[in-house]
Amino acid sequence: MKPLLLLLTNQFPLATAKAENWLYDELGHTHTYFEKVIIVPDGAKEACNTLPINCQIFFYDDLPDVKLSANEILNSFRIVLSDFSAYPKKSSYFKHFRYNFSLVRQLHLKAKRIAQKQEWFCNPIIIYPYWADNLCTTASLVKQRYHNRIKIVTRGHGYEIFEDQTLNKVIPFRLFQYRFIDIIFADSKRGCDHLMSKKENETFKHKNKYAYVGTRDFGFGAWQPDSEFTIATCSFVRNVKRLDLMPDILKHIPFPLTWHVLGGGDDLEKLKGLTRSLPSNIKVIFHGELSNEAILKFYTNHSINLLVSLSSSEGLPVTMMEAQSFGIPIMSTDVGGCSEICHDATGFLINKDFDPEGVANKMVAFKNSSKNSEIFRLQCRRHWEENFNAKMNYTNFARLLLN
Repeated sequence: MKPLLLLLTNQFPLATAKAENWLYDELGHTHTYFEKVIIVPDGAKEACNTLPINCQIFFYDDLPDVKLSANEILNSFRIVLSDFSAYPKKSSYFKHFRYNFSLVRQLHLKAKRIAQKQEWFCNPIIIYPYWADNLCTTASLVKQRYHNRIKIVTRGHGYEIFEDQTLNKVIPFRLFQYRFIDIIFADSKRGCDHLMSKKENETFKHKNKYAYVGTRDFGFGAWQPDSEFTIATCSFVRNVKRLDLMPDILKHIPFPLTWHVLGGGDDLEKLKGLTRSLPSNIKVIFHGELSNEAILKFYTNHSINLLVSLSSSEGLPVTMMEAQSFGIPIMSTDVGGCSEICHDATGFLINKDFDPEGVANKMVAFKNSSKNSEIFRLQCRRHWEENFNAKMNYTNFARLLLN
């Protein structure tokens, strides 16, 4: 008998731009391996997109209402206490104790509501929290308190793996999660290596693996070698993406260049203000927040010489995979798992703490090199085919879930 897959998400499959929309690619290749896929988004109940036929959505509002017993509240308290050793600054632990206790109680309530759906647990079931954060803690509570024979497999991306991407330099409740999950799949080799390197994770090393995500194949993108040099950024416009540093780079570019800004965000107006002082040879086009379909159509119809990422932290970005599938070379800061998709064979890396003029010089060198060619772009696409093709990666991942 095929098992049931219980997929916990932040917003997928809600019809919003911030939902994990790349999960459509994953489910498109994995749903047939399961009797049924139950999706429980953490977001409020609202309109959802169409799913494969054996997928069903349950919001927490659809689940039985519950209350925690005194023993369950005590369990929440113990989980927060178990996090003490993980905090490098104990003052931060005490400062956030009340918040964390309230948070775990809320997660415990969600776990109990899930556990009340007894029909889900009558047959083999895999709980798959897509993020190794609060979703994973919820799944761990289901296993600890109510259904201890279930299997839990989760993914780690950026902030759920690398402590330096979090506010207090700690992954909340990680040791508690490790006690109950079966595997955490980092989305990059570097992420897996980082998990393996942590002394506190020594007992759980066998639970650390990696598995690349992937993107669909839309074919080779538009390419016009004689057109004006064009770059693109594709991200939310917010602090961690550091798009505000781009004007400092572009002011050193001596030739005509067009920058397409794909994405919106809280810092968009600030960025627009910074670009107004750029020299006349630099043209900036703001596209605002786009759907994933619109972004992919953009790559199909526009000749882009280089996708640029200046992020201070990343996991292994899906945006880079999508661009690379069209044959677009990448320039990225060397953070997270970016070096696994961006390197000499597919573009070039820059230091996280880069010198803007030095980066501009690298872009000039790229423009005048053999990397700015159709042959190199075909090589970029081949790298995507071998490493980040959705059909290949998600078929393999479904088999990993079942083993």
